[in-house]
This record gives sequence, structure tokens and C-alpha cells, in this order.
Amino acid sequence: MFRTVAAVFCITLAGAGCKSRPASPVIARVGSSVLTLDELYKSIPPDYSDFITREQIVNYVKQWVDNKILYHEALRLKIDKEETIRERLRRMKEDLLCAELTSRNAVPLQDIRVPDSLIEKYYGENKARFVREKNVAKYLQIVCDDAATARKVRGLVTADNFMSLAAKYSKVPPPDDRNIPYVKLDEIPPELAQEVAATPVNGTTGVIKIAVGYCIVRVLDKQPKGALCKLDEVRDDITNILAAKMQNAAVEQLIASLRTKMIVETHLEVIADQHQNAPAEAAAPKTADTLSDTATQEIKE
Repeated sequence: MFRTVAAVFCITLAGAGCKSRPASPVIARVGSSVLTLDELYKSIPPDYSDFITREQIVNYVKQWVDNKILYHEALRLKIDKEETIRERLRRMKEDLLCAELTSRNAVPLQDIRVPDSLIEKYYGENKARFVREKNVAKYLQIVCDDAATARKVRGLVTADNFMSLAAKYSKVPPPDDRNIPYVKLDEIPPELAQEVAATPVNGTTGVIKIAVGYCIVRVLDKQPKGALCKLDEVRDDITNILAAKMQNAAVEQLIASLRTKMIVETHLEVIADQHQNAPAEAAAPKTADTLSDTATQEIKE
């Protein structure tokens, strides 16, 4: 797709083919700022390169032009020379470099493998976090357009053929029966919630009239408010929590390693003295390459 778009850009904007061009064609120019075709495509993340449309590319170019117009006007007014702006730019640069260094040394969350033993341990130690706040149910449904078809299906339904009948008659595709989520009863239509609540586990409701048609529901499980979520329900959440902890630990390890190579000095007690309106001069100085016990403790916390 992008080769086609690139060819269009080359023909319409450069008036020549791409194969033999000595330099990348210019897409837009604002004053001394120039956007070339190569720069344009380099700005597109690789993950999006096969999906982005020509319209989105054109909109990007228009946004680039608008930004450059504003940028050049800001320079003309010498806003970048103002002390407050210079300080903000300095802090933005510092934050950007810190984030980039961290990103280059951190393993992406999706690539971190959390052992099952740690997931189970976290679940066991934090069960209070996984208590259900509402009544929930897990169920399958067959949704038909008309009552006659729904009554026919209800007469055929058994525990063994529910999924096959759903695949044949339901206007709503059946879910993967290995990964059916629990649903909060107060978040589904009241008429459906009432029938699900009244039907025993492994039971099947009668035909229920709902907004999109007529449905038959097979209740697979129900859990009351206050019950503990099962591990499989919260496994992904726990995995994300532990992966983030592992990522943060790696960053802290990086910082600890770099700290040993630099002179680090803190005077945290000065903050307390100032808060109490005590003179800052009363604070005892610390050597440039050591931390006070108080400072070390506060940093750890």
C-alpha cells in the first residue's frame, strides 16, 4: 500500500519516478523548514505502516504545516528566549532523555514472562483485592429474530447441543466456550438478569423477549457479591501488576548501578528544617559522595 502511496506522491509532487531521484521529494515547506517524502515515512511507526491510509498521511502533512507555522511565529516573537520557557524546555529535554534511557534499558511489559508460581503467590497473599463487588453470572445465549424460531430452538436444546444450536440459529455469534467471562447482572437488560438470577446453574431459561429479539440462556455459573474471584479470572491483571513490578525493579537496579559511578549528595534534613522555619544553615553538610542515614532511609521508602 505504501509503495502505491509513495508512487502517487512522487508523480504528483515531484513530477518524476522514484527509482532514479537523486533526493527525496519535498512534500511541504514552511519558511526554512522542509518535509520530505523520506522524512514523512520515517515518522510513521512500523506497526502502522501497513494500515495507515493516504487520507491519514495527508492529514499528517497538514498538521505538520500548521505546527511549523505556529513554531516559526513563536521564534519570530522570541518566545523561546523567555526565561520561563527556556526552563520548561530544559526540563522537557531532561525528562525526555530520562524516559528514553529507561525505555532502552527496560524490557517491554508484553515480553516479561511472569512465572505461574509468582502469580499464584500474589493471588494467595492479596485475595482481599479480588472480592466481587456485585453479583455475577457466566452464561451462553441463543438469540433469534422471532419468537417461533426461539420456541423451536428451546424445544431442541440440551446441555450437549447448546453450542451447536447457537452456531446454527443465533444471530449473536457464540463465544469461545473455553473463555466465557463473568457478567455483572446489573449491567445486562433487567428482563435477562431476572431470568438468569432465577435459573439454577447448568439450567436453561425459557424464551426471553429482549430488545434485539428472543433469546434462550444456559446458565453456566453464578457467583454472589462478596465471593472471591477465581484465579483464572484475574490472572491477566495479576500478570500485568507483577510485570510492572519487575520492570520497575529493573529500572531501580539500573539507577543503583549508575549511582555508584557518580557523586550523589542529598540534604533532605534541610527540607524538614525549612518546613519548621529553622535556619537552613543549621544543617550539617554531607560529604559529596555519601548519603546520610536519614536520607538513605527516605529514598528507600
